Amino acid sequence: MPEQIAELLEFVLRSTYFLYRGSFYEQTEGAAMGSPVSAVVANLYMEGFEQNALPKCPSTCHPRVWKRYVDDTFIIVNRSETDSLLSYMNSQQPSIQFTLETEQGGKLAFLDTLVQRHEGGKLSTSVYRKPTHTDQYIPYDSHHDKSVKKGLVKCLFDRAARIITHPPELPKERAHIRGALYSNGYPRRFIKNTFKKKQPPRDQKVFKTCTVLPYIDGLSQQLKRRLEGHGIRTVFRSDTTLRKQLVHPKDPVPDHRRDGVVYNIPCQGCDGSYIGETARPIVERISEHKRDVRLQRTDTSAVAEHAWEKQHHPDWEGLN
Repeated sequence: MPEQIAELLEFVLRSTYFLYRGSFYEQTEGAAMGSPVSAVVANLYMEGFEQNALPKCPSTCHPRVWKRYVDDTFIIVNRSETDSLLSYMNSQQPSIQFTLETEQGGKLAFLDTLVQRHEGGKLSTSVYRKPTHTDQYIPYDSHHDKSVKKGLVKCLFDRAARIITHPPELPKERAHIRGALYSNGYPRRFIKNTFKKKQPPRDQKVFKTCTVLPYIDGLSQQLKRRLEGHGIRTVFRSDTTLRKQLVHPKDPVPDHRRDGVVYNIPCQGCDGSYIGETARPIVERISEHKRDVRLQRTDTSAVAEHAWEKQHHPDWEGLN
């Protein structure tokens, strides 16, 4: 079993061909783009990369602290040795090249955290926002379940409490969060109740399965109660996102190569039609129907059976 899993994993990682503007390309470096397993494998690779590179790092530029999250790394090293460390790390693997950003005024941003160095080497952290940050969040009147909006409010306040290590900075951050939420239409009472409210302890529900459905205001809440009554946990998502509307990194699949579709073959001789479903590319399934009609295989195809019994011809051009 492990051998088969390893073989399948290698197949997925080496399937790096993709279609762009009608031409096929092969990705020669890195894991396959868009594959769910690529991020996991990339992280495992970087762990191995660090385990091999850091012990061999010259003592003159060996980092005192090395913390990484995905492709962002926080390092503490003598300022005079930053270029030496960067040169050494970039010499380990030509396809992996680090870039460098140093502290300015004793401050350095790492992910959504601003790290500040004080006298004596003590560090403090606070919430960091990029200069391009606009405080634009999900508007209160947007088409989302109320639990999503409560989750946003709770997330922002919890993040502030978790990241900020200097107590006097916490009230300032909370005031900033409230102002941002007000500008996005969140009522003061909604923010206050969500921030202050503590959920009473309750028995954890055990669900048999989970389903993800599009959110429809007025209907989804009723559907959720019904499904949870049958032991089905329900999660809602919105399909009308900017990412889905604007981001199309891959060429669309041509209609004749689409799979998992329902199709309709009308008849030229009557008002009848054949409605079928296929998990394979539609062009392959229609070719089978055409072959069945041509060979009079009435025992395997309802389309062929109708064509030869009624002496009618399928309308292949009217296929939809």
